[in-house]
Amino acid sequence: MARRATLINATRQENENVLLLDAGDSLYGSPALTVESKGKIIVDAWGLLGYDAMLIGDLDLQYGSEVLSQRIAEATFPMLSANLLRASDNQLLAQPYIIKEVGGRKVGIIGITWDGVNLEDPVIKGQYVLLKADMVLPQYVTEVSQKADIVVVLSNMGLDEDQRLSSSVPGIDLILGGRSRNPMERSWRNETTGTIVAQAGAMGEWIGRRKLTIDAAGVVIGNQDELIYLTEDYADDQEARAFLDNYRVQ
Repeated sequence: MARRATLINATRQENENVLLLDAGDSLYGSPALTVESKGKIIVDAWGLLGYDAMLIGDLDLQYGSEVLSQRIAEATFPMLSANLLRASDNQLLAQPYIIKEVGGRKVGIIGITWDGVNLEDPVIKGQYVLLKADMVLPQYVTEVSQKADIVVVLSNMGLDEDQRLSSSVPGIDLILGGRSRNPMERSWRNETTGTIVAQAGAMGEWIGRRKLTIDAAGVVIGNQDELIYLTEDYADDQEARAFLDNYRVQ
């Protein structure tokens, strides 16, 4: 995380128009402090780093709906899912999308949680309802397209499904995905719809920098890709290192 902060800060110094996004499954897993704090350390850390949005992934459901709702309430950034509902009232657990203004352009960011989760798992049974991505995504892409110039989907569906959705749901400019954990040096572009699909590995080992070129009409006409492996060549950001060293589970 401290190396990540160094690269994020450098990227913001070099580029005026930056969105920092997380494609999910970050609240649950190693290191141990992540589980011990039930994901709160990630929420606090991502707030420190200035994330613009985070997707709720399938692993993030493991804490249960009450804890997950608490993390959403604590976050200083939006946590998204357009297809995750509470079983108790069939209402969305989180915001389905947000609209951000970047460089004079409005960017709509939609969240889609993997719809193949085993909801009969005893850990989460009776707590969630997951709607199929094919059912909700067309609706939200249409809605967001009326409000934004660029449509981005944060997806927890996996690379194969992201590529399929790029064909079945036109109108998406960029899908940033997770779950299948592919470290993609180069993004994949759907030649029919123009949708760009990218992933950046997992476990915070990489950062993907995807630069979009947008014309005067708000159309994405090009993209450049970098997949950066956070080796020890990147020094720790001191503020982030102090945060980690001093973090206490409450």
